Amino acid sequence: MSSQKRINGNYTIEALGAGTQIGLTAASVLVTGNLVVTGSYDTQTVTNTEVLDKDMTLNAGESGAGITGGTAGITVERGSLTNARLLYDEATDLWKIDQGSGSLVPIVQSVSGLTEVIDDTTPQLSGGLDVNGQSIISASDGDITIAPNGTGVTIINSAITLSEESDPTGAANVTKVYAKEAASGGTGLWVVTDTVGPEELVSKSKAIVYGIIF
Repeated sequence: MSSQKRINGNYTIEALGAGTQIGLTAASVLVTGNLVVTGSYDTQTVTNTEVLDKDMTLNAGESGAGITGGTAGITVERGSLTNARLLYDEATDLWKIDQGSGSLVPIVQSVSGLTEVIDDTTPQLSGGLDVNGQSIISASDGDITIAPNGTGVTIINSAITLSEESDPTGAANVTKVYAKEAASGGTGLWVVTDTVGPEELVSKSKAIVYGIIF
């Protein structure tokens, strides 16, 4: 049976005494059916809010083809400082984060996985780097530098495979070692500096022959 109550002015419901329901330590107002608010509503401040729902829907009831207004997400009020935001950007189909700078930065560059680490200029790993059969490739003809800190050394626990290439240009205070078709030295391992080379390193057997001859 439905009923309707009309009030002229404010109408306050106040629960007094201790809570009698399981889990309630203070008197509470319990709504056992659906609560529908057709007018405006007020927000209330609480110390901590616990949400039992495992899946929360933002921008519910959207009728357009995408998010009306372009973005939807969570905003953290920071007072006189710029707010921090975690938003989904409809224009780029990417989740973006604003850590208080006022600019939204993509969390990932593609939906298939992280392709670029563009904001962290000194990334660190907590474990070994598994390239999963892929290559480490520099961009725009850039060098790849492996530089241990301090007295550290570079340790390679396997054979090194060098692909044949053309003679590189020598550089001051640098020795370049590379592979090229084997010549009289018999190794196919060549070196070049700014003053030497290109010259092929000589194998032991070739060196013995040369020693006998010369």
